[in-house]
Amino acid sequence: MMLLKIMGLSFGVLYLLFVVLQYNDPDPLIWMVAYGMAALACFMAAANKTAPAILWLAAALYIACAIFVWPARFEGIRIGGGDIKHIEEARESLGLLLCAVSFTCLALLQKYHVRRSSNA
Repeated sequence: MMLLKIMGLSFGVLYLLFVVLQYNDPDPLIWMVAYGMAALACFMAAANKTAPAILWLAAALYIACAIFVWPARFEGIRIGGGDIKHIEEARESLGLLLCAVSFTCLALLQKYHVRRSSNA
């Protein structure tokens, strides 16, 4: 349970930092909401206030969004390596995938904790 709390809080703080970093983005509201919702889900998981099914659903949604946002041509994530539009879309997609991975980890930890608690 302690690992779930640590990971949930860590991911939540990371996503709040991402919210702040979106301030200068050309379309900040979309990404502030996306990362803000991710932070909320992580904090709720850390407090054991969400079901694993919700985290699985969120992971699937964020993966679908990442696929939708993925650039037509991947040119890396570093400025100067290609078209800035493609670079920005790649970064946005990878951020969404990071959220999906964190939701998956938290859901698995919750499932493990529930299974372990019922066996005790």
